[in-house]
Amino acid sequence: MHWKRLSVVVAGIVLSVLFLWLAFCQVDVAGLQTAFSSLRYLSIFFCAVFLAAGVMMRSLRWGTIAGCAWNEQTHFFRASTLGVFSNLIFPIRAGEVVRVFTLAKLTGTSLSAPMASALLDRFADLFMLFSGSVVVYWLSPIGSIIGGWLSSIFIAGGAVIALVTLYAKSSGFGEELLTSLLKRSLRRWPVRPDLFMTEFRSELNQLFKGWFSLKLVSIVIIIMLLDYASFKALMHAFQLELSPIAPLVLWVFLAAGSALPSAPGYVGVYQVAAVLALSFFAVPASVAVALATTLQLTILVVSVLMAGPGAWSMCRRALNTSL
Repeated sequence: MHWKRLSVVVAGIVLSVLFLWLAFCQVDVAGLQTAFSSLRYLSIFFCAVFLAAGVMMRSLRWGTIAGCAWNEQTHFFRASTLGVFSNLIFPIRAGEVVRVFTLAKLTGTSLSAPMASALLDRFADLFMLFSGSVVVYWLSPIGSIIGGWLSSIFIAGGAVIALVTLYAKSSGFGEELLTSLLKRSLRRWPVRPDLFMTEFRSELNQLFKGWFSLKLVSIVIIIMLLDYASFKALMHAFQLELSPIAPLVLWVFLAAGSALPSAPGYVGVYQVAAVLALSFFAVPASVAVALATTLQLTILVVSVLMAGPGAWSMCRRALNTSL
């Protein structure tokens, strides 16, 4: 198991180095210096505010999925901020592990419930990516380019939704197979697969309730608007007056790229994704790389401030517990 994790880390670092090379081979130093020297810092501040609000709303979304009481929402906020912070300083999206273990510790529960709600929370992210991609497909000049992989995502996503719905509504569809797979995947973690499946089914059934679904969809829409506003402010910081669809195109490329294994903070991935996305709007690679790097630094500052004192030690303890 140790070698498997190590191989993923190495693969992520190699991929990040490759992406950095691909991005910077199109950059001229003078253009990069000019891009940074023309920054509008007030716009960066607003970008940071929108990013922080997005993290808060994501923690609210997670708490809503978990069905937590309002007085427990602070635990979800703390776990979410530590997760974001961990993704920036550890490889292979270690923040997912950190936020689950942190929430279990803060709430004094087993890992089953936090794991189940965190998985459904990631499904919500996939829904956001798919929704954003559909809008880009219909309204942007690159619709034909993403049409192929969008159709693949639609087919795969439809199959997953159908299976998940069938599982939620059935009395035990695929229960034995799923439990067997979980026993192998989670054998190093203190998690009972049967309890995890019970929690997962319970929270799935909650999602199908009318008022609950409406609340969750409202939160998702607010998150997407905040993300759009943060990217719009970031573009304004670099004096880019582009089409209204441009921030969404950039968001889709960055969100899709963040699913790849990479070095901490998605180094390289963000740079090449920004170069590709903004090339459709005739933005020079130098400006795109400067914009992506500024976004990473802004997220880092926001996550450090929101995570608060002791974030590093808490993240390390969570990761050591999970190993």
